[in-house]
Amino acid sequence: MRHQRSSHPLLLTALLAVLLVGCNGAERQRREQAERDQAAAAQRQRQLDGLVSRCRQQQPAVQKLVQEQNRSSAALSQLSQQRYLPLPRPAAPDPAVLDRFTREDQELEQERYAQALTRWREADGAERRRWEAGQEARRLELTARQSEARQALTKLGVAATPAAQSAWSRCEPRDLAAAALR
Repeated sequence: MRHQRSSHPLLLTALLAVLLVGCNGAERQRREQAERDQAAAAQRQRQLDGLVSRCRQQQPAVQKLVQEQNRSSAALSQLSQQRYLPLPRPAAPDPAVLDRFTREDQELEQERYAQALTRWREADGAERRRWEAGQEARRLELTARQSEARQALTKLGVAATPAAQSAWSRCEPRDLAAAALR
């Protein structure tokens, strides 16, 4: 029986030692995790500081490119709203005036009107084609400008979203951090 009693305190001591080591291990793990979290936060802050610094260096170029892209987009929108205005159509002979003419003169007046209408259709068709060609040339020019600005922004590391372009135009750390996470 004596042997059993002496083993109890030993067992308790061993259990306490294991518990202490376990508690110390858990505390050590919490400390290590806190250190890792702190190191990660410091790394994120360094990255954000670098991003803000790069943003401030590029800010004038980014603002210029964003403005060019916005101008081109607005001009394209305005261009799509424009409509062709036909040339003034020749006036048809007034029936009341025609009634006072002789039959030959009425026919002659109708023939003159038909010829004027044919000339008008040809001239208006040519004018419409010139207008449409001018519109297409302008559309291609504006689209190219918009595309060039977008490509230049991409080369600078600015995403094509309005939020990212706004963040890079202002260089606010919070906005840049949010844009970088997207």
